[in-house]
Order: sequence, then C-alpha cells, then structure tokens
Amino acid sequence: MLHFITGDLLQSKAQALVNTVNTVGVMGKGIALQFKENFPANNKAYIDACKLKSLAPGKLLMVTDKSIHFGLKEIINFPTKVHWKAPSKYEYVEDGLKALRILIQEKNIRSIAIPPLGCGNGGLDWAIVRPMIAHHLGDLDIDVQVYEPNTHIKQLLQQQETKKEVKLTPARVQLMYILYAYESLGEYSSVFAANKLAYFLQRMGQPMRLQFKPHHYGPYAIGVEKVLYALNGVYLRGIEQGQVGPFEPLYLNYGKCSEIKQYVEKELPASDRERLAKLMKLLQGFVSDLPLEILATVDYLMQETPGISLEEITGAIARWSSRKKKLFKDEYIAIAYQHLQTNSHMFVK
Repeated sequence: MLHFITGDLLQSKAQALVNTVNTVGVMGKGIALQFKENFPANNKAYIDACKLKSLAPGKLLMVTDKSIHFGLKEIINFPTKVHWKAPSKYEYVEDGLKALRILIQEKNIRSIAIPPLGCGNGGLDWAIVRPMIAHHLGDLDIDVQVYEPNTHIKQLLQQQETKKEVKLTPARVQLMYILYAYESLGEYSSVFAANKLAYFLQRMGQPMRLQFKPHHYGPYAIGVEKVLYALNGVYLRGIEQGQVGPFEPLYLNYGKCSEIKQYVEKELPASDRERLAKLMKLLQGFVSDLPLEILATVDYLMQETPGISLEEITGAIARWSSRKKKLFKDEYIAIAYQHLQTNSHMFVK
C-alpha cells in the first residue's frame, strides 16, 4: 500500500529508511547529514563503498544500523547523483527504483519510508518523480511511506507574488550578496548557511546587531531568520510562514541579483566591499554544511576565550554536545584552527 505523507522521515516507524546519496562519499547537508549523525555504521559502510567504487546509480547499499534515537533500521542508500555538486537525474531515480523493488522483495522488507528522490537540492521535479515511485512500487503488498517535499500550503505560498516593499540596508545587501556567492560555489542557501555567513560578516566588522549564542549547529542568532523573513517574497522565497528547518533550501530570486551587485558596487564603501572579498577568501575549503559549522564553532570558542589552545578547543567542543564530539574529528578541528589563525587579521578584535 502506497501512502504519500509529509513530516520527518527519520521519525517513521518503518523497517527500512531510504537515504538519498551521491557516489563520492559526502553526506554534508540536509537529511543526509541527519542520517550521518544518527547512523554512524551506515555512514562508514557508505564511505567504504564509495572508495571501492561499488556504489553507482542503479546500485543500492543496504546497511543494518541502530540509532539511539530511532532504533534498529535498515538503511538503504540510494544514489540520485554522482557528485555532490551535480544535479540529480531522472534516469538515476528510475534505475534506483527498479533496484529498490527487487531489494524489497529479496529482503522481505515489510515497510519502507522514502524521501522525495532527487527533489529539493537535487533539482528534479516532484510532479515527475512522484508518478515514477507510484509506477514502480505502487502494487507492492507492503507499507510504502513516501514523504513529499513540501506541504501544499507552503508550495502555494512560494508561488504567490508579493507586493511588499523591502528596504535594502548595507547589512541586508551584504547577506544577500554572500548568499548568491555561496550558491555560485555549488551549495544551496538555507537558514543554517545564512546564520554562519552572517556570523562571519559580523566578526569581520559588519554591524548587524546579532546576538550569537551556542546552538546545536554552532553559533546561532535568531535575528538572522528575522532578516531573511524581511527579505522573503522579494529577494528570496522559502520562509513564507516564518518557520523553516535549518537545512531546508531557500530559493534566491536571481532576478534581483544584478540589483544587489549594483548596490554593492555603487553604494557600499570600499571597506564593505573588501569585507565581502575577505569573507569569500576565508570560506575557501569550508564551503559545505559540516566544514562551515566546524569553522564557525572553532572561531566562536576562540573569540569567547582569547588565547585558547587547540587542545582546549577540542575539549570545549566535546563538552558542547555529544553530536559535535562525534562528528568533529580532531584533524578537522586542527585544520579550522590553523585556518583561523592564519587569517586572524580579517577579524575585528
């Protein structure tokens, strides 16, 4: 029986959960990052399979793993793209669904939860993918839970035109500019990314009046969401109801990109333009969710305790949360620490 539902896939009581992946071993954002955090054995098996080049579109990797929060699950890693920077492809979804049907029957899986394969950051159209899933799995005599990408209300709100006027300020312009630049590097914008980018803008001297505090995903300021909500409907979409998950995509309005660039070139002082250039340089090598979180977290600790040593930072991160202790490898922390030390001249003391 096929059920199309909305909600958090990881909360599903299904026996098996489908995790959409690439084939280069990177689970750095969105629901894939949540799988990585909650199912470490699966993540290791996935990375090993990518190193051996045994994972490819149309080939699935099933791993039995137990999560503290979600219990024992069969995780089915389903490639929808080759490289994490590349878009998903319909033929990859098609081939994967054929393989998934066979796997379900061979392993006697009685219930399975499936995300919107290749949609969202993958760029595929749910109106095309949805019937593909129904065609391949709709007649199976098991519980198939298909999680749709967005609620109907949110889709309608995103499609509606808005007549509101948005006042541009130097802070808002710089945040929009850096979000456009961030996406040009192959990432997508989100509340998480905006928080980290705003954090570094403020650290470099932009007076944004944001109060950053220790949070699950590193330094966080609720004021960033208020800025995004003010820009929503004209310069971006995705935060229509003022509620959005940290990794849900924000859709930048590229029709406004030239306006933002002109403002930067003609209205901002040279010091602000230099700040934007320095921030892009700082981000080199840290442009994805987990590296960006590590960089911001390490910098936050260095700012809070001037002169703190690398060893002390590692200990502070372990105390910050069990999640960070597990995900932030010592070598990653050391790389971020050295990078920040090298570029310490960029920050306001």
